[in-house]
Amino acid sequence: MKIDKAAYDYYNRLTSLFTLMRSVGVNYNQVTKAIHTNFNERRAVALLARLEKYTGELQTLDRSVIELTRQFEQK
Repeated sequence: MKIDKAAYDYYNRLTSLFTLMRSVGVNYNQVTKAIHTNFNERRAVALLARLEKYTGELQTLDRSVIELTRQFEQK
């Protein structure tokens, strides 16, 4: 039986990436609650706008990971 080292490494890195993304989601919920609790409405809106910008960047990275995985699976 032959083990594909590249596939194994890719799978391990992908698994750790998804673990990190899950923890980002948990932190995201905690941050939004803290912003609403600790800041006035004007400051909260500004902070949430910044958070939304970073969330968009994460979505772009997620789409890139999905596309790279599709390309990897085709090869």
